[in-house]
Amino acid sequence: MINLYQQRDFGNKINVTFQYVTENFRSFGLSLLYIVGPVALVAGIASGVLQSNLLNLAKTSADSGGAQNPMAVFQLMQNMFSPSFWLTIFFGILAILVVSLTTYTHMKVYARKNGEFVTVAEVWEEMQPVIGRGLVISILGSIITGVGFLFFVIPGIYVAIVLVLALAVTTFEGTDFGRTWDRCFKLIRDKWWSTFGLVLVMGLISGLIGLIFTLPAGIISFLVSAKLLPDVSNVWVVLGNVIGTVGGTLLRSLIYVAIGFQYTNLVERQEGRGLMSAIDSIGTAPTRPRATDEGDY
Repeated sequence: MINLYQQRDFGNKINVTFQYVTENFRSFGLSLLYIVGPVALVAGIASGVLQSNLLNLAKTSADSGGAQNPMAVFQLMQNMFSPSFWLTIFFGILAILVVSLTTYTHMKVYARKNGEFVTVAEVWEEMQPVIGRGLVISILGSIITGVGFLFFVIPGIYVAIVLVLALAVTTFEGTDFGRTWDRCFKLIRDKWWSTFGLVLVMGLISGLIGLIFTLPAGIISFLVSAKLLPDVSNVWVVLGNVIGTVGGTLLRSLIYVAIGFQYTNLVERQEGRGLMSAIDSIGTAPTRPRATDEGDY
């Protein structure tokens, strides 16, 4: 079992992120597949339809004189703000929210069950009450961060990194926005740079791995533009976007696992929750044979 509430340095947080994903690949993967997968799939389809429409518009515009066509700009704006555009935005944001909440909820249940197998049903049951609260916190946090970027870039960056802990806090502690805001600033005190570095490194790692999923969409778009695909090219564009969106969304879980361990690391540093739990367990009868316990560590 991996002890979540433990002080870890920068390298250990990255290592334990991949260790957690590896050791819980089946249970964590199933949770992502069944909970996040459908949302990411819809986002991918909407994105594919939008890109297909834009490619068709570019082709039609080129055949009819390109920039000399007075309707080209109007048609472009019409497609940019079509239903597929708004569906792409909505389900893209929803997918990011769901994958983060699924990750933190899985970690929470994992800790409560002392490393035993976590089922999809347990994750979904624990996650349902958090969705509404998480959505509100995400929207308010995005507005505050956006205002910070609009007027002063540096405060915007600072607040963005502070609030990166927000969904982990509300998932583990059940806090509302006000308490989550205060909790994030309290936890990240003196640890802003390490949090920033962790998010940056894990973002780069997941982005590089995600190139595997975005490559098909890029190749398909090139082949469609070069007219090297048959008339069903629109289907290929949608398929490429589905692969890229679903794969990229699921890979974002690596970032959130790392943030989850940063949250538990900060809690342990300030409150010693894991240490207190270990002290409280002294003298209690183990639930499993001692030899089995030693084999997990």
